[in-house]
Amino acid sequence: MNKPILVVIPYCSQGAQGRELEYAVAGWRRHFKEDYLIVLAGEGHPVTKTGDDICCVESKRVDPVDGQYRQHLDYVSCFRKVRKAFPESEGFIFVADDCYAVNDFTLDDVKILKALPNDIFATANPFNGWEVDVVNTRSLLLREGYPIRNFTTHLPQWYEWDKLEALWEKYDMDHVSRVMEDLYYNIYFKGQEPFRLSEDDRFKCGIYRRGANMDRVKEAFEKKIWITNSPIGWSEELDKLLSEYYGI
Repeated sequence: MNKPILVVIPYCSQGAQGRELEYAVAGWRRHFKEDYLIVLAGEGHPVTKTGDDICCVESKRVDPVDGQYRQHLDYVSCFRKVRKAFPESEGFIFVADDCYAVNDFTLDDVKILKALPNDIFATANPFNGWEVDVVNTRSLLLREGYPIRNFTTHLPQWYEWDKLEALWEKYDMDHVSRVMEDLYYNIYFKGQEPFRLSEDDRFKCGIYRRGANMDRVKEAFEKKIWITNSPIGWSEELDKLLSEYYGI
């Protein structure tokens, strides 16, 4: 008997703006056409409906480290605890709590190699930990002869434990923060050309600025698999649309 697919959602209660986690869970329940187990990994019990298809793995936030991006260190810490809790699993899907499925999909849809249209680029702003990690990760890839395609898609991604743990060890990622998805997919899929995401694809409608075109978002419920948002893209109108769609 096949084991359920682990769907790991890291969460941080301080970062929640609304009911993103509830909508994310509702999307997996309604539209993922596989046997799955949702694993919520983070600190404190999140506010969402429980059931046989969902569990929590407690993972306290790591202490801040000067010069390192805390969220990326948190991811490694969270995932290590999930690995310990499910030692026989071969891999897992990593997804954020602000990614909402609105049409049916399978594991094959998740595993399609997807990248943003432009390669990795950022300026080394010392006051922005994310940008510092992007620059450092890009430099590492170039130094070691790997491509610099941008896999920070904000979509669900499949990871094999053995490959991921090898990266953590090689690059000391428990202590040195890096953009995990860019390392993993550029290194292990070096010779494979990814699908480049665009406004016209069937995968994602991303809301990453204030005052987004809500007509485009409404169309996404018919045409896209996932709707995603950044903190700045969250709005009362988006909340209302998702609440009406999921009936919660």
